[in-house]
Amino acid sequence: MTRLTRRTFIASVPPLLATTQIPAWAAPASDLDLIAAQKGEPALVKLYRQLERLTSTVTLMTTGAHPDDEPSGMLAALRHVYGIRPVLYCITRGEGGQNAIGPELGSVLGVLRTREMTEASRALDASLAFGSQGHHDHMHDFGFSKDPNATIDRWGRDRVIERMTWAVRQYKPDVIMNCFLDVGGQHGHHRAANVATFIVADLSGNEAEFPEQIAAGLKPWTVPKIYQPAWGGGGGVYDDETPPPPTTLVIKAPERDPISGATFPQMGEWSRSCHLTQGMGRWRPDPQTEWPLNLSWASVTEAGKEEADIREGLIATVGHIAELDGMPTGAAEALRNAQGLIEEAVDDYGDPVVVTAKLVEIGKALKEAQSAVPPELQDQVAHRLERKIRETDLALATAAGMQIRAYTDGADLRPGEEIIVKTVVDAPGQVAVTSITVKSRDGIGAGENDVEGVGVNIAPDAALTNPLTEQFDPLGGNGDAFVQLTAEISGYKAVLDIDLEDALRVLPEASLELKPDAVLFNTEAQISPVEMTAVVSGATTADLDFDLPEGWAATAKGKTGTEAGTFELVPPAELGTERIIIAPKLLDKPAYAINVFSYPHIGRSVVPTEIAIPVQAVGAALPEGRIGYIGGGNDNVGTWLSRMGVDLKELTAADMEAGAYRDLDTLVVGIFSFGRRDDLVAALAGIHEWVRNGGHLVTLYHRPSDGWDPEMVPVAYLQIGSPSIRYRVTDAEAAVEVLEPDHPLLNYPNKIGEADWANWDKERGLYFASEWDEAYRPLLAMNDPGEEPLTGSLLTAEIGEGRHTHTSLILHHQMDKLTPGAFRLMANLIQPAKRAS
Repeated sequence: MTRLTRRTFIASVPPLLATTQIPAWAAPASDLDLIAAQKGEPALVKLYRQLERLTSTVTLMTTGAHPDDEPSGMLAALRHVYGIRPVLYCITRGEGGQNAIGPELGSVLGVLRTREMTEASRALDASLAFGSQGHHDHMHDFGFSKDPNATIDRWGRDRVIERMTWAVRQYKPDVIMNCFLDVGGQHGHHRAANVATFIVADLSGNEAEFPEQIAAGLKPWTVPKIYQPAWGGGGGVYDDETPPPPTTLVIKAPERDPISGATFPQMGEWSRSCHLTQGMGRWRPDPQTEWPLNLSWASVTEAGKEEADIREGLIATVGHIAELDGMPTGAAEALRNAQGLIEEAVDDYGDPVVVTAKLVEIGKALKEAQSAVPPELQDQVAHRLERKIRETDLALATAAGMQIRAYTDGADLRPGEEIIVKTVVDAPGQVAVTSITVKSRDGIGAGENDVEGVGVNIAPDAALTNPLTEQFDPLGGNGDAFVQLTAEISGYKAVLDIDLEDALRVLPEASLELKPDAVLFNTEAQISPVEMTAVVSGATTADLDFDLPEGWAATAKGKTGTEAGTFELVPPAELGTERIIIAPKLLDKPAYAINVFSYPHIGRSVVPTEIAIPVQAVGAALPEGRIGYIGGGNDNVGTWLSRMGVDLKELTAADMEAGAYRDLDTLVVGIFSFGRRDDLVAALAGIHEWVRNGGHLVTLYHRPSDGWDPEMVPVAYLQIGSPSIRYRVTDAEAAVEVLEPDHPLLNYPNKIGEADWANWDKERGLYFASEWDEAYRPLLAMNDPGEEPLTGSLLTAEIGEGRHTHTSLILHHQMDKLTPGAFRLMANLIQPAKRAS
């Protein structure tokens, strides 16, 4: 093997010693980051993976509703066995889900799950696109639904179809794979993605549909084939009421990937384990080698036809492009030559010098063919050749021994500021870097490359960086700015898009941290001004305007003009049950908070969000008694009880070990706590005894998987329903029937009436009880449209001298949303047992 002299471009920065692949989400890579990247992906493995891409010209797009809907194991097989390019399309960001790893919820959780989905896509070598486009987009994850068409209508039918059509025209998939079936018993969001897919397939090829997309440069695209799973989606959550469609195709793969030695389900878990907010990632010891599919729609064959290979009827390889009618002889010959060289290069991947020579010839052949494709074949061919050239160039850089870094000093920018983008190229002598430029979006300008790097400036009116990135491409070119590098290798010019190690972010010129982020005034308790703390960056508290309605005041405690200050929020003297929104201004512009969070699997995220603090007045009379709360870290119930005016004791592990609950009248257990608090589980026998002696135990909703043993956890038998789709009411406005109108829990200290069920958010409740001991009495009945009433949402039982009350109503969420009725009902639930009996 020939030994090559290496050169380092931009010599002021030390050369790299190894191939790196640093995700573009962190600060500039540290020495340990670089070592980990080198260790995790040896150059030969990276080269083989890049050569795999060249073996197919097929694109397969999955259509799902949320991050984590994708069938990862099957996609790993399609990518690494068949060479097929995966594209993952998600309608929402998953912001309505739960967070198993931290406190981020709502729109900030949407950013976290977007980052997880990006890393999951990177692990699958898949492109990614989202339908939802911003924090306030109507196409958001609103929790759960059962009706696909009602879901699409809530998202906005035209919006859903237009954006999915854009994705189909942008990525030109040869195959679309629905992640889930449209059958009763499935999540309505999943069903909605399925329904939308078939609507889009009927119109994406019609240039009269969404003509603004055509005017912007997209071309109509008729999808050749659509597949659905030929398996059900049942289990602990879903309950397919209709059998899956018949199998017409089986995706087949060997037991193990020859390079990694992993099974394809295990390779799928490399991706799936990125969805940690959803508790995903598990060891898969058993190989899976087959995935059954149903050909449900086709424009190139007959729907329902049995097939031996997913690539049947498709332009599957560079060699297939050569055989298209109308392809000029010279172009066809170049493509056949490229096909043969691709097959040889894959076989020779262990000899980078040989592979380099072949890739140079492949690149030249592809460009020769690209320049000769006639107009009538452009729509079918141009995007395939463009992709293969980009993939060839990246593989060539790896085979030739190029190691490239692009980064800034990691500082976030404000409008009007500048930064230097540095590029370091360690390459052998045969490689000549001919240009380094920075490509960026509108509002970000870039200068010429020099010894320091490329100067980048942010226009004064530049838009802020959207942390909800709309697309991701594993070939690079992501973010607000990236480096485009051209290198000449053996007479061939390779163009490479290099993502920055530290994403360039444009943030507001000033920011505000204002706490608390929601305010409650209880008109049935003593009303005092609420202290609010403000920390300002890039300005001072003198630049802050609370912009309050008439009668409200925010009075500074101490002098203004500093970076931090305290204010008292004072309500009007006459305060009814009303809500206002505090939307402060900073420097006469809407004030932004900067949320920063970091997790090992996604790195650091910086999220600017416009501040809008809700303030709600409620009239919730409080019972007398000593109240305790045991939280699992997944709700804010303890905080809200305190803000209502409850003298609350939050019990620690030491408190539980010492039996401090025995001094209380009521003990509230937060959601999931039996699965999160070992000290709580260890104290169960003592808690049950305390209940029998007169205590009131109140348990908020738990899933069966949250340590809820129906024989051991409740004081008497109480089973959580499964599959959960049968035991939830997703209609937040569902009528509520009171089964025991005179029961104290519904009458003291607040009489719960129809108004208390108004303006609920997202849903009524989930994980309702399905079976219970006769000691429990159901107090409420409710149901979704067309379904039988469920009575397991609020149960209470007299046990000895005490009481156990269990509710699956999402009171914790309603309190976060400041729903007045939830506070009144919670005030009733915490009353002592002897008063409630």
